[in-house]
Amino acid sequence: MNTYEYSLITITQISQEAKIGRKTFYRYFKNKNEVLEKHIEHLYLDYSSYIENFYSKKMSVLIYNHFSFWENHIDFLMMMYKNNLMFYIYKQYQIHCSLLNNKIIDFQNHDKITSTYINAYTAGVFWSFLYTWVENGARETPSQLAEICTNMIDYRIQ
Repeated sequence: MNTYEYSLITITQISQEAKIGRKTFYRYFKNKNEVLEKHIEHLYLDYSSYIENFYSKKMSVLIYNHFSFWENHIDFLMMMYKNNLMFYIYKQYQIHCSLLNNKIIDFQNHDKITSTYINAYTAGVFWSFLYTWVENGARETPSQLAEICTNMIDYRIQ
């Protein structure tokens, strides 16, 4: 995506770049979308491998760590935005927000449906913040984003 728009990239190009045959490509992936999804999944696994991203007792630290991680991948996010592919990141948020929520929210006090909507809310808020940040040129620092998000969560923005 550094060189070509995503819609113009072919399996042949991907195979040549990876120095594999097309048959080998199709042995592991159905299409180029699966390659993209796998890459984003690996980013989330990388993110979740850092213990500090899940075990702080302070929400502001968790949010700061989150945006610091994405700041390190801003070039990728910009390519995703430019190619109208940010929804792939949202799909991973839907999967991984429940893991984060399980660490910071006591779901024993909520029924399954309420927990599902708490996860949906978290995925939506964080993806929306990320999308808006990228859309606006990623000018704010992770500290600024954490402060804005924390204030919103604490109901201080009115």
